[in-house]
Amino acid sequence: MKRSLFAAALGTGALVAAVGARPKPNPTPTPLPDPLAEKLFTRAKDWWRGRKELPYLEYGALVRYKYHRYIHDNWWQATFRTNDGALHLERLVVPEDDLKRLKGFPISIFGFTIGDTNPEADPIRVEVPLIEPTSNFGLLSRYQSAVVTNSEPTENPLLLPSPSATAPREIGRVETAARDYDVRLVGDESLRYGEAHHLTLTPLHDPKLFRLRDLWIDKASGASVQLAVDGIYNGKPYDGIRWLVRYVPLGGRWYVQQLRGDNLHFGLDVNIEAMEIDFVDYHFPTDVPRQRFEQLL
Repeated sequence: MKRSLFAAALGTGALVAAVGARPKPNPTPTPLPDPLAEKLFTRAKDWWRGRKELPYLEYGALVRYKYHRYIHDNWWQATFRTNDGALHLERLVVPEDDLKRLKGFPISIFGFTIGDTNPEADPIRVEVPLIEPTSNFGLLSRYQSAVVTNSEPTENPLLLPSPSATAPREIGRVETAARDYDVRLVGDESLRYGEAHHLTLTPLHDPKLFRLRDLWIDKASGASVQLAVDGIYNGKPYDGIRWLVRYVPLGGRWYVQQLRGDNLHFGLDVNIEAMEIDFVDYHFPTDVPRQRFEQLL
């Protein structure tokens, strides 16, 4: 009798072990590629690879946002060196305006703002616009060094890590042996500068690294004329919202014209309805003093 019970117990244990050892179901299969969409995506990357850059760019960078009923503008004068990605940014300050908007302080109760001694004061510290005017926002990998300089040192932890010769600045990447996005063709759309193919991109892994979500490609040239990216920089709230990036054609090349994001939440009670980063007044000097790029962040 004892032997029978022992044998039965062994049999039950073997059955449980066998059931527990069953292989787990396969994960969701990777969707099959859309041949036409993949072809257009490859064309867009080839356009960036074949692009010939001018040696220097100068432009104005404006960070503008609306808080309550006030518009806040922050200006920089920027110089970009294309051979190594060096970016010099000089904050443009109007003393009277700065004095006006930096005065005052919010009145809060239990972490919620109920008033302000100066409602026109800047409610946040604005990010330095560390974005290359020739950026493709991860459409191609970049493994070359980039140097960033600024006339005003910053300790803002929301910026991307300071670039160096061994740690290049990079916002996402695409080029690997495996597919990183499921690319689909939505259709053709009429944009400001002509007809474009609209692609959607769904990351197959690492969505915080592979941030592209939409791409508009000029039908005639294959140039990237507009894109959407989930997050810029590497800190809140900039990396948690979608940004629409528009390009402008100048002399046969396309440069970043504007980034726009909506509903940025800073802390508990500061909600920025919309923020724009505009690159304006492009110039293309043939030479720039090297000293301008020697002050590192």
